[in-house]
Amino acid sequence: MKLTVTVKETHRSTINDVAEQLRSCGMDVDRVMSVLGMITGSAPQASRSALEAVDGVAAVDEELPFRLPPPESGIQ
Repeated sequence: MKLTVTVKETHRSTINDVAEQLRSCGMDVDRVMSVLGMITGSAPQASRSALEAVDGVAAVDEELPFRLPPPESGIQ
């Protein structure tokens, strides 16, 4: 599943260390956005509780898919 991890403000200066801990818990890290304090990537559902327990993690949110209607469809 695709995830967005929000890093606590107190750990933003060490966001790369947080990302490394997430990797060790099974997350495949795609992007580390230090200015925003967010890390994106993917991980198995079973590893979610381990990711949430990483020191410095404020939240682990699953990315929700969205689809745009075809251009020829009516206004919703």
